[in-house]
Order: sequence, then structure tokens, then C-alpha cells
Amino acid sequence: MGDAPLAGVVVRVRYLDASAPFAVFDLELPGGGRVTATGPVASLGEGLEVRVTGDWQDHPRFGRRFRGTTVMVLPPRSASGIAAYLASGQVTGVGGKLAARIVAHFENEIGTILDEAPERLTEVPGIGPERASRIADAWRRQVEERRTVVLLLDLGLTAAQAARAVRAYGHEAPARVTADPYGLAEHVSGFGFRTADVIATRLGIAPDSPVRMQAAVRHVLRAGADAGHLYLPRQTLATQVGEVTGQGEGAVAAALSALAVDGRVVVETAPEGPVVFDARLHQAERQVAARIDLLAQVGVPALTVTGTSVERLAPTQRAALQRVASAAVAVLTGGPGTGKTTIIGALLDVADRAGLRILLAAPTGRAAMRMKEATGRDARTLHRLLEFNPRDGRFQRDEMRPLDADWVVVDESSMLDIGMADRLLRALSPGTRLTLVGDADQLPPVGPGDPFCALIASGTVPVARLTQVFRQDEGSQIVEAAHRILAGLAPREGTRDPDALGDFYLVLREDPADLAKVVEHLVVERIPARFGLDPRTDIQVLAPMRRGECGTDALNALLRRRLNPGAEDRPVPAPGDRVIQIRNNYDREVFNGDIGMVTGARPAGGVTIRFDDREVAFDAADTDDLAPAYAVTVHKSQGSEFPAVVLCLHTQHFPMLRRNLLYTGVTRARRLVVVCGNRRALRIALDNARVEPRNSRLIERLRGVVSPANGPRPVA
Repeated sequence: MGDAPLAGVVVRVRYLDASAPFAVFDLELPGGGRVTATGPVASLGEGLEVRVTGDWQDHPRFGRRFRGTTVMVLPPRSASGIAAYLASGQVTGVGGKLAARIVAHFENEIGTILDEAPERLTEVPGIGPERASRIADAWRRQVEERRTVVLLLDLGLTAAQAARAVRAYGHEAPARVTADPYGLAEHVSGFGFRTADVIATRLGIAPDSPVRMQAAVRHVLRAGADAGHLYLPRQTLATQVGEVTGQGEGAVAAALSALAVDGRVVVETAPEGPVVFDARLHQAERQVAARIDLLAQVGVPALTVTGTSVERLAPTQRAALQRVASAAVAVLTGGPGTGKTTIIGALLDVADRAGLRILLAAPTGRAAMRMKEATGRDARTLHRLLEFNPRDGRFQRDEMRPLDADWVVVDESSMLDIGMADRLLRALSPGTRLTLVGDADQLPPVGPGDPFCALIASGTVPVARLTQVFRQDEGSQIVEAAHRILAGLAPREGTRDPDALGDFYLVLREDPADLAKVVEHLVVERIPARFGLDPRTDIQVLAPMRRGECGTDALNALLRRRLNPGAEDRPVPAPGDRVIQIRNNYDREVFNGDIGMVTGARPAGGVTIRFDDREVAFDAADTDDLAPAYAVTVHKSQGSEFPAVVLCLHTQHFPMLRRNLLYTGVTRARRLVVVCGNRRALRIALDNARVEPRNSRLIERLRGVVSPANGPRPVA
């Protein structure tokens, strides 16, 4: 938690780098006294009023100073302040000399002139009517936006949150936040119930207010969805809402009833009792089951499985291909080295021979790129396949405008949550084949539900399960290790040829701080020297969780200092940083889990980031959803693949030590895996084969036990 923000007048600019952006400056505080502050700001001048959010730092060289994470130039009030504001470049088209002439001409009237009589700017030599209009418009826009943000800051929002609220609500943001602060958690990314609740308390909203209680119900349901659940048992929901709000059962029941009447939640009767869905998740689950049933009922003719690529398949692979090619909806699953990619290639040949139009897709950009490289065919992310429009947040492909394809193949389907599965299925017209390819033993999707595994468990569509390992013959220790992990066996290290480099290594350390130092040494020095890999782009460090001496937070701090020297004094992201997107940004088409490299700075705290094959420009408000990615959690790595993975595993990570997490981490690597940890943590993970259950009724809906409408259907 940062300290209280500082506000004051800039009396000296010690250092300014507009390209970073970064500045060191002295502030005169309203109550007297001066402090030195630092922060991301591209233009600054003496006399400007600024508001800086951040915390105090005792710098070993420069002493005590305020390290800002945001620096906001405030609307000025005095003539000298307006002169500094105009000269700072905040108003487009006005430089230092012109600003001085404008203020010298009007003196203390300058504020009134800019606000009420901008046509009088033409009195200044060199300013014509058109230029006067541009200056006035820029002034009003800048001042209005900053006043709006200041009002939001006074309501308790951080600078980044205020910028998000302005982007979502425009200049109506203060009024809308005042009218319904809980709407922030619903409509603006980066907000939660607790932040909105603090604002609501300041605004005088009563603790048992219906608007607060209903917001709390939806907050608890969203938290359940974040944990993967499509519903919560009613009693669990009521208990958690009571804990969040401090209110009794009556207030919770009234809120739940009102939401159900409004159609915002759905209550169903399940074997364990009443359960509560968010209405959108309930609709998505019902539609997934209905669309699968529709596609399967229409059916498709079986295809002849012949051709050169088919003849090269092993008997088990050929049987899997035949099973997939004979079904309208089918699942192809198997671990690494079992030939899923090989079968996709043969499947393409079969489709070509039959004259079928086939589309390839995957949930993430990296997975789509791998699919394209492996098949030589175009493969797109699901968002691009379904023509997502970031302007209105809608997918252009749906029941009214389905995909123009005879066959759709989706790789890494274990990453599909219920929402994306719903959107995909709605874009398939009856008669279109759907083949879902993935590894059912990996971690479940980040979003709610687990439709891939539910489809397999339901027994309602053909499933081709590959178990025979072929890539092991090529000497892949990574593949061998992955399959030993699945069997609960400790992976072996070393090479068959003592003179050759291996691709799987195990490094054991007991002390967590020592383990973190070992990871740093491996990434920065040992692996680059021995394997010729770039530590900034080729090596990904993974850990089960953020906290702890060898969690991703601590590892990121160590690695950032070594791999991007000079950036440790600057907030993430700085040029040269490896970063990860932690929330979907539909405007930029960058999604949760995407990893990129900051290639440059942009004005006003923005940055440019390269994600695989494209560069994306981020405004300062967007950077709040970026985190360091020198080390990321295993969950965040899903769908990605890296040349080398260093997986840190310690008993400090005990709550997350599971077999499927270890398996997922190991299978993220193409060329090299180094597991760093203590032996007990490795044993705990291998022995813990429990998969955390997710609340869903999709299996029952697929089997017809639960009807498309609310409530159960009798079992025949």
C-alpha cells in the first residue's frame, strides 16, 4: 500500500528524460518545506502544480525521496502557474516562447481569457483565429480532464483507477461514481468490490443498503468465477456475502431475491441443494450443452482416412484419426510426444482430399503460432477467428453469421473456459465438424468452467486418447519426465551420452533464498553460457505462486536488476522490461497471459511492447495491467511454450504443489527444463494427484440429466 499522495509546486527539475519518461524534481509543499520526488513524466517545468502518488524511499546514494508511480500535472490557477503549464508542452501547439508572450500580454487575466474569451488570443502577435481556436480547445480539454481526475482522486481513487474511470465514463465519471460507486467493479477493469465499498462509505451509502448488498452478492459470485466455479451453493454464497458486508442472513436473502427477479442471477436445485449462478455464466453453460447436442445430432459422413501422411501413422494414431474423422464433434487428447500435432497434419490431408474447408485456431497467440509453424497452414487466435470487435466488445461471428468452414480444429482446448467455448460453438452452423485437441492432464483454464474435461467425462462425444509416446525415441528427456510425473514417479536427469547436453536437469537446494539465487545464476549466467540461449527472450522462470522468498515476486526483483540494469528505480514497465498482461485488454487485442518485451517509451507514461510478431502501443492507463514477466506463475504460462523453462519448486509453495501443476510447468519447454527445488516439494507435488473440483453442471447438461431450462430432468 503506497503512502498518501504528495501535492505541490515544482521548484526545480533536477533530471528529465522525456523518452523514458522519468524525472527527478523538487516540490514545495503547501504547508511549507521541500522534498525531492521521482516519477514517470515526459514534460515538466518550474511553477507547475503536480500530484504524485507512490511511497518514500531511502536511496543509498541520493538519500530520502518520494518515489512516484504516477505524476499528474494539475490545472494551474495563478498566472505564473498557467505560464509554466502552457510552456511545458501540455497544450499542443504552444512552446515556451509563445507561452511567455501570451501570459505577458494578458498577465493575471490569462485564466479568464483562456476559459471565457479565447478569441482574444488573437491580440497576441503571431496568433491567428485558427491557432487561437486550437489553443483554446487544447486548454479546455486538458484542464477539464485533469479536473475530472482530481475529483475522482478526491473520492479515493488512485491515479490509474481515475484514468480508467475517465476512459469508461468520460467527463461524467465523477457523477456516475458518486451515483453508483459499485458500478466501477462491474464496468471498469482494475476495480473490485472493496475499492468501490471504500468510496461508497465516503459517499454515505448505508452498510445494509440494497445496492451495497446486491453488489456484494455479485462480487462473491465473481470471486467464485475467478476460482473457476460457474456457481456457488446458496449457503456458501450467503456465508461469504455476510463476511464481506457484516450483514445478516435477512439482508443477504433480500439481495439475492432482488437479483433473481431482475434476471441477474439464476437459482437451480442441484443434488447438494440450491445453487446460484451468475446469469451470464448460466446462459453460457446451457448454450454450450445445447450447441454440442445440436452439432452431434445433425451428424456428418465418415471420411476415408487415406493418403501418404496417413500411411506414416502408427496403428494407434491411425485409429485416433479415424475416430476423429468420423464424428461431427470429437476430442483428441494426449500428453507430449504422443503425436497430436502429427494427427492434425494428417487430418488436414484428409480434409483436403474430401474438399472440405478447414480452419485452425488456438486460444492464445503463441499456441496459434506453433500450430501454424507445425502445419504450414494459417492458424488464428480464437478472438481473431471469431472476429472480435474491441470497440463494442462483441464477436462478429455467431449464430447469425457463422464461420465459413466445414471443419474447425482448435488446439490447446484445455484452455477454453465456458465463455470462450460458448462463443466458439455459437459460430458453428449445424453440419460443421469440430475437433478439440488438447492435453486433459494439464491445469484447467484460467477462466470459469472446464468444458474440455467435462466433454471427455460426459461420454457424449467420441474421444481419441493417445497414450503411446513416440518422441521419446528421439531422446527427449522432457517427454520422459512429463510422463513419469503423470505416473507419480520422480523424473530422471542426465543424458544417455555423457558428452552430450541434456534437456532435463534437477537442481536441489533446501534454503529458499539460496534457491532464488541459484535460479538467478542459472538464468543470467549458466544457461546462456552452456546452451547459447538469450536470458531475456528464451528462458522463462516459472513458480507455483507469487509469495515467498522464491516466489515470482522475489524472483522478478532479482532478475530485473540483472537483466534490465538501471530499471530498478523505475516502476514497471520500463524499456527493456519483460512483461505479462494480467487482464484482457480488448482495445489492444492483448489478453491475460500474453508476454512481451517493452521496446520503447511513449508520451505521458505510455510504452510500446512487442508481443511475438507485433508491436502494441499502450497508454499510461493501460500499463496498470502489466506485471514483470521474468518469472510468472505456472497458471499464467498456460498455452505458452518457451525454448527453456526454469521451474522453481519449494515447500514454501505448499498450497499449490500438485501433480498437474508440475506437469504443466515441465511441458511448457521445447529445448530445456531445469527444475530447481527441494526434494520434499517435488515429492509432495508428485503425490498430490488431486484435481480441485470446479462447480459446474455441464456434464449433467450434456448427458441430459439437467434440462436446458432451470431445474433437473428426471433420469429414465
